[in-house]
Amino acid sequence: MTFKLFGKLVFLLTKERMEYRGDFLLAVIAQIINYTGDYIIIWLFLRKFDTLAGWSWPEIALLYSLGLFTYAIGASFSFVQMRELESQVKNGTFDSILIKPVNPYLYIVCRGFNLGYLAHVAISGSVLLWALFKLNLSLSWVEVVYLILCIIGGAMIQAGFMSVIGAVSFVWVKTNFLFTLFFKFKEFVSYPLPVFGTFIQVLLTFVIPFAFINFYPAAFLLTKETALLSSWTMWIVPIVGPICYFLGYRIWMASVNRYQGAGG
Repeated sequence: MTFKLFGKLVFLLTKERMEYRGDFLLAVIAQIINYTGDYIIIWLFLRKFDTLAGWSWPEIALLYSLGLFTYAIGASFSFVQMRELESQVKNGTFDSILIKPVNPYLYIVCRGFNLGYLAHVAISGSVLLWALFKLNLSLSWVEVVYLILCIIGGAMIQAGFMSVIGAVSFVWVKTNFLFTLFFKFKEFVSYPLPVFGTFIQVLLTFVIPFAFINFYPAAFLLTKETALLSSWTMWIVPIVGPICYFLGYRIWMASVNRYQGAGG
């Protein structure tokens, strides 16, 4: 799978979606309204309590936006693709992918690239820029690079975990319930980690490293103390994403190599 082929696939997908422009635009508007509602709920909550675990509204807006922005990037390459594996394996249609002369993982990831996440990028990106401006953060070029790497890493963490869920389809077949668990755990990092008890903090740092998606990058940029990681370890935060994605990819490839077909 080359960049040229990937670009061609994305072009064809864009052309396909633009055949139904009204449907596409309505879906984008609906997503923007939905997430705008989420921001308003958090804002109203903070209006009553002023801060949450020492985090103000603009700081939590930054935190939430990082989580949503990275999800949009990671999910555009993985969510629909991995969710559909259950039906493809069950119906036997996944077998047709295996006979193509390309890496099966890269093929389904690129072929299923989801343009619908533009809505997530638009709303989260806008609020992210607003929060950075509101907080009057004067980021150095090193911190700007750090933020960009953390955004890429956060997207890779989420794509990596969704890839693992997709890999389970080759063993259990029925795996869509795992996406429900994925989103339940991801809801925790919509808020500052100190809000939760020690068990949840350890779980989301060392077992299911979702705190590296947005909490630790935001804490670093806002110079906030963290209970589980010292200040110097914040510099390793960007590498957690590539590690998670590499492991997710290897697990997926190992699982597909053990795939025996739909049977029957």
